[in-house]
Amino acid sequence: MAVYGVGAYYNVDVTKDFIENECFCIGHGKGEATALYEMLRRAKIGDMIYIKSFTPRNNEVLYVKAIGFIVGRNIKEFNFKNGDSMGFGRMVKWVKNHSDDFVKVELSSEDRVNNVYSNTMYEEYSTSIINELLKLLF
Repeated sequence: MAVYGVGAYYNVDVTKDFIENECFCIGHGKGEATALYEMLRRAKIGDMIYIKSFTPRNNEVLYVKAIGFIVGRNIKEFNFKNGDSMGFGRMVKWVKNHSDDFVKVELSSEDRVNNVYSNTMYEEYSTSIINELLKLLF
């Protein structure tokens, strides 16, 4: 099982839209962000997803907004209630929703050196962050 961190900021926070639509999206199409689209394609059913918030100015803290698991195999386009596109993404079963009370995760000095937390999507390799996510689940 892989663990992925994803952003949910499209000039406004769309975390609740992701949760309501049981999805996460990268906000871009295949031709716009080929590396992100490929990561989206390679993610597997059962992989853990967490929606995060990160401010580079304060690189000591990562906020967790929601945790879920990929349940859909196919990439598809999702839409907001008004019909605007959220971009392409995957179906997710969200099991923890912290969108109203973000969970603060302190980043270790090692985590801060190799910072990918401002990316739209990334595979999480930090043992300490994965352990914090597991604590939140169980």
